[in-house]
Amino acid sequence: MRTSRRRRGNNAIEFVLCLPIWFAVVMAIMDFGWLFYNQTSLDAAANLGCRAGSLIDPGDADENIAAVKARVLQVMGEALLDPSGEACANCALSASTWGDPPGRSLRCDVSRPFTPLIGMFVDDDRSLSSKQIARLEWQREAAPE
Repeated sequence: MRTSRRRRGNNAIEFVLCLPIWFAVVMAIMDFGWLFYNQTSLDAAANLGCRAGSLIDPGDADENIAAVKARVLQVMGEALLDPSGEACANCALSASTWGDPPGRSLRCDVSRPFTPLIGMFVDDDRSLSSKQIARLEWQREAAPE
């Protein structure tokens, strides 16, 4: 009977010693989960924007390239809307093309600063970014002069 009463005190001491470690693991899981969620949302926005822009005809001699870039920025911005429906105020979005047909491509870049939930395991001064490259579906040679 005496040994069971002593054991109750040991359980409380073991619990008190293990609680900070368990708490730190849970906080790390939350912080890194938030980091990965934010990075994945940037990857998805860049992917959606580049895909939408690659489907638009840039026209002969790139006469419609402004519409391609505008579509990319629109789709990336819509993908990064806050749950309240507000646009991402501190996001940097860009779209550019390079190369000549038949290998002309579209590059979409998106970045924004990252604020961790807790800040105990992830740096506060971190900027997340993502880029996507897609080949333009419409490939035309420049019109002969």
